[in-house]
Amino acid sequence: MAYTFVRNLLCFTAFANRYISFWIGILSYIVFQVVFYKPMRTYVFGHELSHAIAGVLSGAKIKKFNVGKKSGSVVLTKDNIWITLTPYFFPIYTIAIVIIYICLGWVTDVKQFYEYFLFFVGFSIAFHIALTIYILSIDQPDLKVYGTFFSYVVILAVNIVVFTLLAYLIFRDAISIQDTLMQSYDSISGIYKFLCSGVLDICLAFQKTK
Repeated sequence: MAYTFVRNLLCFTAFANRYISFWIGILSYIVFQVVFYKPMRTYVFGHELSHAIAGVLSGAKIKKFNVGKKSGSVVLTKDNIWITLTPYFFPIYTIAIVIIYICLGWVTDVKQFYEYFLFFVGFSIAFHIALTIYILSIDQPDLKVYGTFFSYVVILAVNIVVFTLLAYLIFRDAISIQDTLMQSYDSISGIYKFLCSGVLDICLAFQKTK
């Protein structure tokens, strides 16, 4: 899945001139974080809010919600893997921007704002990726609940799915969900065929040595 996502992303760069505002948004956030600071309070708020939203959707009730400058917490009446890991694959600010843009499209012509929309989408995506990588580089208790390795696999896989869906909503003429799924299936099948043929060759070679 990661291979397919990266390959499609590289192919998508051919449309960079058409969607230049998107790339400017990504670059702008990177420059902002490097030159100024990491907006951790904003990230922490979105992080804890993602926990809360996932909890409510899972039937939990919010008992406590706290956001600080560098850390926060939310206490829920239940927990599961999605509640625990949601902040790491749910770009809440990007999704909020997309929802607002779609809703505005029901009441007015939003084509005139498309360049601004692309800019803020790129800015928020860079925000999510950069600070998620940063926060994962720090010891995170969330990852230990279901195992660190397993959690990383889930985070990577769901991030790929989420960003593919977002790309479809934002760049419908550039991204096809059906093609991406089929390409992912072909890539995964190819990898397993390669591994199986390798194991078979090793077994045959081992038998010949006997």
